[in-house]
Amino acid sequence: MLVAGVVALALAVGGLTYALLNRGGGDGSGDNDRGAGASTPAETGPKENTGSEKSSPSPTPSETETEKSSPPPQSVRVALEGRRTDYSGPCPPPNAEAPQFTATFTVGRLPAEVRYRWVTQDGSALDGGWKTLSFPEGDGRTKQDAVTVTTDAESGAFENEISVEVREPVRTTSEGVPFSVTCETETPTDGASPSPSGTDTDTGTGSDSDSDSDSG
Repeated sequence: MLVAGVVALALAVGGLTYALLNRGGGDGSGDNDRGAGASTPAETGPKENTGSEKSSPSPTPSETETEKSSPPPQSVRVALEGRRTDYSGPCPPPNAEAPQFTATFTVGRLPAEVRYRWVTQDGSALDGGWKTLSFPEGDGRTKQDAVTVTTDAESGAFENEISVEVREPVRTTSEGVPFSVTCETETPTDGASPSPSGTDTDTGTGSDSDSDSDSG
């Protein structure tokens, strides 16, 4: 019975050893195999841009920077004032009594070159046509020009309107100022009525040939 007990104990120890060895090997379905297969190598290279991440837009210049980089647009304002706009008396009227007009030009920024002309309501140009007024850098933004209207007619009444037309650097026209010139024939000292003149009478604002204009 002692020998039988030793043999049984040896078989039991052998069976336990076999069970432990069989559990550590086999077809790879054990827990150790599953733990080894779960690990993956870490990525060490740079990531490619797949387009999922949008690149941030480049900043746009602020309004303050835009205003500093580009100057404001040029502007020209013309204010027109008339004196002695209704004349009545012998013609041609004296310069001290003839209708006179003063234009005040104001530009938005310096430097500037203003191209302008004096015109009547019927489209006639006065004072030689187009003129240029310069506004150099560092000078004032306001300047004036004046014109006096006269006529060579001996008799008749003439009504018209004068304004200033600007074509450079911008196009604009001032408000018109109406005026009238009435030429009265002087009575001779002997009391006799003057004989009618056989020449035609023309207004002094129609063209340069029959009008004189003095710039102020």
